[in-house]
Amino acid sequence: MSVDYDLITEIGGTPITNEAASMLYTRYALAADLARGRRTLEIGCASGIGLGLMLGAGTFVVGGDVHLPMLLSAKRHYQERVPLLQFSATGLPFRKDSFDFVLFLEASYYVREFSAALDEIGRVLAPRGVVLFVNANPERPDFVRSPFSEHYHSASEFRVLLESRGYRVETAAAFPLDEHGEPHLFRGVMSKTIPYVRRAAESLRLIPRTLRGRARIKRFIFGKLLTLPRELPTNFAAPEPRVPVGDLPVRNHKVIYVIGRRSTAEVNAMPTLTKRGGHG
Repeated sequence: MSVDYDLITEIGGTPITNEAASMLYTRYALAADLARGRRTLEIGCASGIGLGLMLGAGTFVVGGDVHLPMLLSAKRHYQERVPLLQFSATGLPFRKDSFDFVLFLEASYYVREFSAALDEIGRVLAPRGVVLFVNANPERPDFVRSPFSEHYHSASEFRVLLESRGYRVETAAAFPLDEHGEPHLFRGVMSKTIPYVRRAAESLRLIPRTLRGRARIKRFIFGKLLTLPRELPTNFAAPEPRVPVGDLPVRNHKVIYVIGRRSTAEVNAMPTLTKRGGHG
């Protein structure tokens, strides 16, 4: 089945909420920190909205995606600034040890043979390399999966898969479910009601399958939305603090962050997930 990822991916011109802007910027700001001084590969780069943030950090940056229309959009924007290739996560067209840092953000759940993708990442990653995954958290009570997705891995599932391949793993979460700014009583009622509403809307197919369709609903609820640029600028949005979660279930946060390090030798020289106490 052919999938039009343009309709379900954050690309330039997409209207988004302030929180969605912060989610996008938070994951790419972390990626830019990890890319510093490293040969960097983004798998599933889509239209390349976050590549610009990493260009000034990595020794060189390569992007790729399986969906050609979005890749061509990235090529039109970046021209010769970034090498861009069409490939799948299970067939990376690079030699062994080609990269020091690989990122795969909000797209790994579209990969049917995810174990094969992890093996490919391990093949192209250098002995002291680092891999970063950022995904919506499937353990939240009101979780709604993206259309065409195969499987959303939890933070614990990521840990098991990566540790079995020899990585030292850090997991964190961000964007708490209960931080909406409403009065405490109202927040308590909403926190119990919203999960059921979201699940009912999904089962009845009332949630639009495209980002622009969802944006119309969000505009009605939240008012004026931001418009995504073609390339994220520095300080585009406020980054969200990340809470380490260890191997515990993550129930009360919307986003999970997983860093796998191939060696502990560079731990002190690498950015770590922000510590702020508590668990998801």
